[in-house]
Amino acid sequence: MKSFNYIGFALAALSGMQLATAQEAAKLQAYAALPGAGATQLVLERGDGNGSFFYLQKGTDQLMQAKASTLKMFYIQTPADMANALRDYYGGDYAAARKDFAKIKKKYAAFAGLPGSPCTLAALYETICAARMLDVAAVKELASSIPGESVLTGSDAAKVAAAKVFGMINDQPDSFAAIKEAVEEALKTHGRNLDSEANGWLRYALARAVAAQVPADQLQGTIAEDKVKAASVAVDFYCQAVMSMHGSQKTVPADALNRAMALLWAMPGVKEYAGKVSKPVDKQGWNAAPADFRDAVAMARYLKIMYPAVGEAPNALADQLDAYYFNAKKGAKKDK
Repeated sequence: MKSFNYIGFALAALSGMQLATAQEAAKLQAYAALPGAGATQLVLERGDGNGSFFYLQKGTDQLMQAKASTLKMFYIQTPADMANALRDYYGGDYAAARKDFAKIKKKYAAFAGLPGSPCTLAALYETICAARMLDVAAVKELASSIPGESVLTGSDAAKVAAAKVFGMINDQPDSFAAIKEAVEEALKTHGRNLDSEANGWLRYALARAVAAQVPADQLQGTIAEDKVKAASVAVDFYCQAVMSMHGSQKTVPADALNRAMALLWAMPGVKEYAGKVSKPVDKQGWNAAPADFRDAVAMARYLKIMYPAVGEAPNALADQLDAYYFNAKKGAKKDK
């Protein structure tokens, strides 16, 4: 039995040595304008979490310390693993990129708090991936625990603020006031630094909060008159989200369109009218249709054109509504 214990100790020691080696390998290349030396290429050993970093003095084994904010120039080179993760990210493979960013965040944790730290940037991109995958619970957790968040500025800091609002989504009827306040604070604090996607997240969160005031059973049937206003406001916010995020990514806008379409389909008189007209609707039927019906059909057509490959399952409601679509140009030709 003792021999097995000795083997266990040996394996544990070996594992510790391997871990230490892996930690030692997590170094970064950087350029910095050191006092009296000009632009110098450095190998960063670690950071202190407060904006300072340690590096080996060239030609010696002496560990030196400097504070990034006091230097005229400080730039961390993008490590290869970060470049690979970004390739997946920009290619739209958010699941793969998200896993890689999580590993990078952990690998370079010793450099959190430095400007351009791959740890901090990976945490930001990991959060964005979660949002684009509509993983609200993960966004809530990730956005509230970004290592070295204080070094993020401009659009990056604004993105985190918007992600925190996104993470507040809980589809509860009483959530609107808190989300509205958080949105107003994000707009006040970050203003123009909020890019189109971040603005879209804010509108999407507002839409989800207002839509939560409409009971789920009414969405399956017909929305009650006292909930029509909330449904209309939610549709407006969803549309704002779609327009804001146009061209940035696909999953959130597509989801916003689907949710808006479902609200419009449940509006009073829409389903009843759909049961009376042909597919596609002719010119007379289109002109006489309720506005909510026309908007729902238009959204279905837009969704199928702009986001045809989003989602794994067929979109039954979009297919159903799109069949009613009236093409004004084709109709005009037939009328001549």
